[in-house]
Amino acid sequence: MERKKLLVLVAGVLALIAAWTSGSLHLLHAEKDADLGLLAGICGATEEGCVSVVTSRWGVFPPGPEGSEGPYDGIPVAALGFLYYSILAGWFLLVGIPDVGRQWLSRGILLLNAAGLIGSLVYSGIMLVAIGTPCLLCYLTHGCNLAIFSITWLVRPRGPLMRGTGVPSNRLLAAVCAAVVLACFAQLGRFEAGQERARFKALEQQTVELQQLARDVEKLETLHRSQTKIDTAVRDDDPIMADIAGLRYQLVIFSDVECPNCARFDTYLKETILPIWNGHLEVIWKHYPNTNEHPHSLTGAKALEAARLQGKFWQLRDWLLPRRETLGAVNWQQAAEELEMDPARFLEDMASSVLSRRIQQDVQLAHRGNVGGTPGVYLNGRKVSRLLRRSAGFWKIQSDSLREIIESRGKRW
Repeated sequence: MERKKLLVLVAGVLALIAAWTSGSLHLLHAEKDADLGLLAGICGATEEGCVSVVTSRWGVFPPGPEGSEGPYDGIPVAALGFLYYSILAGWFLLVGIPDVGRQWLSRGILLLNAAGLIGSLVYSGIMLVAIGTPCLLCYLTHGCNLAIFSITWLVRPRGPLMRGTGVPSNRLLAAVCAAVVLACFAQLGRFEAGQERARFKALEQQTVELQQLARDVEKLETLHRSQTKIDTAVRDDDPIMADIAGLRYQLVIFSDVECPNCARFDTYLKETILPIWNGHLEVIWKHYPNTNEHPHSLTGAKALEAARLQGKFWQLRDWLLPRRETLGAVNWQQAAEELEMDPARFLEDMASSVLSRRIQQDVQLAHRGNVGGTPGVYLNGRKVSRLLRRSAGFWKIQSDSLREIIESRGKRW
């Protein structure tokens, strides 16, 4: 009997080790360069081995599509392994050897262990044949599973099974289940924390790359010149921020009065971009209300169009920007009166189908120009990417090119 107790304790310790290694492999799904502590030396520091195995199509269940690149949908095999070994650890360490009347439960654990061993053998074969990369942490886990099965087989109940009361009691079984559930929740929290760290590291790396690119102004200029020009279809009566005569560049902005990014770009435009151009940049507004994210943006666009007909487009636009978060609560008649417009005509024009069609024309133009989000910015028909928009150096190069042309003609900048 003492020998059996010792074997059961060993099986419990092996199950804990296997749960630990499975949890670490599960963490590698979320964070490829996760800190595995004592297990880091087994996996190594490269993406060969453990990482390549857990992120392969065989690292999830069901396996990912053959020939496709990850990440793959499905349940991580390591997560299933963690659940499996947590159940085994709970049984061997908290239950141990059941009484005669409860030994039928041991038969269930034996069947579970046998199924798990088959899974270990299958995945060991997959590593050797399909993946071709050994995962030492996986082999350690599967080795623990083989040892656990050997012990489970040795301590299995023999003879006819009886059903009765005794150890484990229903209360103890409930406690074991609760312990397993808590362990799984803890592992899930660890996994989500790893995902968050991975996202932060990716964003940090992307930020560094963007900063390096932003410092290379010539590369930014090359990127811009590679953009295909589109016809921005500027109308004679489109809203122009300033009436600029003579040689100038044209900046067309597809905007949404309820959009926070548009409001930030508007500030950047006034404070940084326009001063660089010294009055040689013509800024034109086009409508692109994003009604999926901004439910009142279309109403705002109609109000701006109605104000345009009374020569108050930019005044209403400036009036609406600080109120964009409460656009749905705007009293339009009061707004018209405050900006000295004809309220009755303003409200009538807001309901006009002619203005609605005009806004829709701008939206269709934005779709043809591949405007993915607002603001959509086009300089002389070429799309200005989000990265380029925030580079003062880019705008300086563009203005300098126009300045050289103007000065070559004997005119002052």
